[in-house]
Order: sequence, then structure tokens, then C-alpha cells
Amino acid sequence: MEGKILKVKIGYNPNSSSVGTDLTPLILISNFASILIPSISFFIFRYIEKIKEKKMK
Repeated sequence: MEGKILKVKIGYNPNSSSVGTDLTPLILISNFASILIPSISFFIFRYIEKIKEKKMK
């Protein structure tokens, strides 16, 4: 007697680890943050320096 496929579920598998699905967004967010944070801090620093130069004049 052969077994039959009773049901096929596509998508989330509760018996498997979700590390693979959690890891990709974390990598993308960290890459975006590693570019965004230094850029913002550079512009803030530059803005502060311009204010200091205007006060000196």
C-alpha cells in the first residue's frame, strides 16, 4: 500500500527555523543604516561648523 499526499501547504512551515527569513531584512536594514547614519552625522557636523563660523564673524 502506497501513501497519499493529503494536503500541500505553501508558505510558512511551523516546523522549520525562521532564521533565514529574519536574517535578510536585518542585513538590509544594517547596510542601509551603515550608510545613512554617517551621512546624517556629516551634514549635522557641517551645519554646526557653519553656525560657529557665522558667530565668529
